[in-house]
Amino acid sequence: MTGKETSPEARLARVEAATRPAHAALAPVLRDGRLPRGAVVSVQGDAGLLLALAGGAVTRHDWVSIIGLGGLGPAAAKAYGIPWERTALAETPVAQWAQVAADLAPATPIMLLQPTTPAPPRQLRRLEAILRETGTTLLTPAPWEGAVLTLTTSDVQTFGLGDGWGEITHHAVTVHCTGRGRARPRSQRLLPPGPDGTVQPLAAAERGATRPVDAATA
Repeated sequence: MTGKETSPEARLARVEAATRPAHAALAPVLRDGRLPRGAVVSVQGDAGLLLALAGGAVTRHDWVSIIGLGGLGPAAAKAYGIPWERTALAETPVAQWAQVAADLAPATPIMLLQPTTPAPPRQLRRLEAILRETGTTLLTPAPWEGAVLTLTTSDVQTFGLGDGWGEITHHAVTVHCTGRGRARPRSQRLLPPGPDGTVQPLAAAERGATRPVDAATA
């Protein structure tokens, strides 16, 4: 018997031990359809995408910490599946966000973090080491040099407006995911959120929608 995996079940067990669940609509852009544990994931350009990743990763009894995102309220969090009753909010002194994140990581498996200032490389290395040790997944809307995955968006379309009338109901974006190492780039067209408030593939919600408009002219 060798040390290599000998069955699909063994590989699945390995993947599940190293990752967290992901929202079904976002799974196609993620390696193994899941989020990595103990790592930083940078989610740039769409707040709904950031919240959907966080909400999809939460399992029963998980706590979530939110650091430096003062504008996020309970209604928005709950809409994306983030359990507000198990959420720790932290408004940090400008220069101490990395320390606050390091302190909360052991107790909160999912962390949303908006850095307020550049941190010294030594602090970032220490925070990343704590994430690996605790298995906490850190999601940030900021660029992050050591991120295992980086998600960006492009090709924004807005839905709901007619010829000078109506109101915006939802928007569509193309989500791109790149990763370190041999992870291949992936893309998916999504609505974060769609008309019913959930994240979903574009084709599932586009049927029957009013005409899209260019985001630059909306």
